[in-house]
Amino acid sequence: MYQLEKTPFGDFVKYRIWNEKNGQTFSIVPGHGSCLLNIEMDGRSLVDGFKTPAEVVANRWMKNTLLVPFPNRLRTGTYHWEDKTYRFYLNDSITQNAIHGFLMDKKMEVTQTGLTQEHATISCSIDYEGSLESYPFPFFFEVTYLIKASNAFEVELSFQNKGTAAIPVGLGWHPYFQLIESIDELKLQMPSSQMVGLDEFMIPTGKRYDYDEFDSLKPMKATILDNCFALNEDEGRASFVLQSPKHTLKYWQETGAGKFNFAQVFTHPDRTSIAIEPMTCNVNAFNNGEGLSSLEPGEWLKAKCGFELTSS
Repeated sequence: MYQLEKTPFGDFVKYRIWNEKNGQTFSIVPGHGSCLLNIEMDGRSLVDGFKTPAEVVANRWMKNTLLVPFPNRLRTGTYHWEDKTYRFYLNDSITQNAIHGFLMDKKMEVTQTGLTQEHATISCSIDYEGSLESYPFPFFFEVTYLIKASNAFEVELSFQNKGTAAIPVGLGWHPYFQLIESIDELKLQMPSSQMVGLDEFMIPTGKRYDYDEFDSLKPMKATILDNCFALNEDEGRASFVLQSPKHTLKYWQETGAGKFNFAQVFTHPDRTSIAIEPMTCNVNAFNNGEGLSSLEPGEWLKAKCGFELTSS
C-alpha cells in the first residue's frame, strides 16, 4: 500500500509518497512550484534533484521544475499580444533572455491525493490572478504526479484560461534523468525528429535540420546536447530510451494537437544527468508562434508525459 507523509523542509513542507513493499518513493515541494525532489525505483534514484531547501530556493539548473506559462527561452523577455507589448524579467544572463516562465517558485496547494495498492497520485494547483505586468492573464494550473507499482511514473499538466479574452500559453517540464554515475556510460535512442536551428542567443533561426545521430540505441560517450527537437505530431506519442548496464528507462510524451510536440535535450555539464524536457511549443514561441496555444476564455490545455523502468 502506498503511503503519504508530510515533513518540514526549511520554510516549506515536503510531501513524500512511498511504498514499503516495493521500495518506490517520490517527493515534491508544493510550496515552491510543486518541484519534484526525487524518484526512486528498483533501488535506484532516477532523477537528479535538489537535496536541501537552500538548493530549492536557489533553483540552479531549474531541476525538475514546471515551466509555465512558457518553456525554454523568450527573446529579450519581450513579446506582443493583442497590440500590446509585454516583457518578462531576464533570468538567463548568458543569452539575455527570459527562460521557463514564472511558476517555478510560486506556492501551490495540494488539492487531491490517492493511495492504493497499485498506484498513488498527488495533485497540486494554483489560481493565478494576473498580478504580473508581464503576464496579466488569470489562469488555473494543476499538476498531477502518478506512480505505479509497475515501475511507471506519469506527469499531467493542465492549464485553464480564467480570463475574458484569449491568452498565449505554452507548458513544459524540466526533469533531469540519472540512471548511472556518468551519462557517458548511457545508451540513448531518440524519436524521429528535426533539430531546431538556433542563433548565438539560443533563439530559433527558422531553420530545421534532420537529426539521426540516435535513431537507434547507441552509447552517448562524450556527446553534448543543448538542443530543441521538433517531434512527429502524427504518431501520438514520442519515446526516448536511456539504458544503463542494469536498467532501461523508456521516457514518453504525448504528441498531437496541443500536446508535447517539442523536446529540449540537455546534457548537464557535470555529466551526471540528462534533461529531456517536454514542451507544447517551440523556443521563443510567444514571438514565432510555433506550437503556441491561444486559449479562449474557459478553454483548457492539457498534456502528459512519463516513463517506465525495466531491467536491462
